[in-house]
Amino acid sequence: MAHRKSKIFSARWAMLSIISAIFVVILTACGGSTTTSSSSTTSSSSGATTSSSSTGLSGGTSISGKTILFEIKSGPSNFFFTPVVNGAKAAAAMAGLNLQIQYGNDDDATMVNQVNTAIASNVAGIAVTIPDASLNKAACDARAKNIPVVAFNTNGATGQGAQCVQAFVGQDFAQSGYLIAQRMINDGKIKSGDHVFCPVESPDQVYAVQRYAGVKQALDAIGATCEVLGTGNDLAPAQATLISYLLGHPKTAAIIALGGTPLSVAPAAIKKANMNIPIGGFDLSQDILTAIKSGVITATVDQQPYIQGFQAVWDLALYLQYGITPSNVNTSNRALIDSTNVSQVIPLVGGSSAIRGG
Repeated sequence: MAHRKSKIFSARWAMLSIISAIFVVILTACGGSTTTSSSSTTSSSSGATTSSSSTGLSGGTSISGKTILFEIKSGPSNFFFTPVVNGAKAAAAMAGLNLQIQYGNDDDATMVNQVNTAIASNVAGIAVTIPDASLNKAACDARAKNIPVVAFNTNGATGQGAQCVQAFVGQDFAQSGYLIAQRMINDGKIKSGDHVFCPVESPDQVYAVQRYAGVKQALDAIGATCEVLGTGNDLAPAQATLISYLLGHPKTAAIIALGGTPLSVAPAAIKKANMNIPIGGFDLSQDILTAIKSGVITATVDQQPYIQGFQAVWDLALYLQYGITPSNVNTSNRALIDSTNVSQVIPLVGGSSAIRGG
């Protein structure tokens, strides 16, 4: 997938706004009228909704009680999106919006159907992960009805579809790929002539393609190589894939996992393959942070997913209430987690209230 390279919109301002917003949300109990669905229906998966205690924004055109579609490409079991959803709920609560959360379960047809259904029901705005060009028409159909569209986490819209997506809130994938590879080179963990294993959940998706491009740029400069292999999103099959590859490629010098799933299982995989090689990668989980603390994983690049959910919904709220144009935000911005700061992050990862990682 190929998404538009995002412009960094005042990164310091964005971070300050998020930090201040978190304090507000804590004080207001972080409510948000929320409907969750893993199909094309709008029924709640828990059979209940929660009501926001927020009075919404003041001034402009009132948007209190209006509904935003929050469309996630994967399924509810994908731990990465827990803090994304928490961030979205926080922004919805502050703005007085209802949040309709739906999961595409990694199926393009399901996502297109869910977005089209939301457009037909005249939702006020759409925040969506766009895995590829399959949502081009839906994005433009939404804009034709004056429904704003903001992409978060991934933006694979192309051509006219890319023009219909008003902003992207997510990681600069190529920059982040270069960052983690260069860190491992600087630490002496990858050297000239080394062969690096680069497993990733979905090799053809935009995040994987662009992270690989960044990694390759750094490795090419020292004469090292990297091989990409798909693992899927489920932990057990991913671990089996890594073990099989390592047993078949015993001269592998390091692992740079291009996604959170393969990074989570990499420490166990090298142990089962009787190898002791350096590991780096992307995203956060309890397993990843534990391995960083023990020194098995050198570092990981944090997407800061809470911001992805919060800022995508907040962009829509500001646009709907005040006409403020949605803005691109690089949520990662060189956010490395390593042995120097891992202890600060660990309490904020895992569980239903996760802020930093699922």
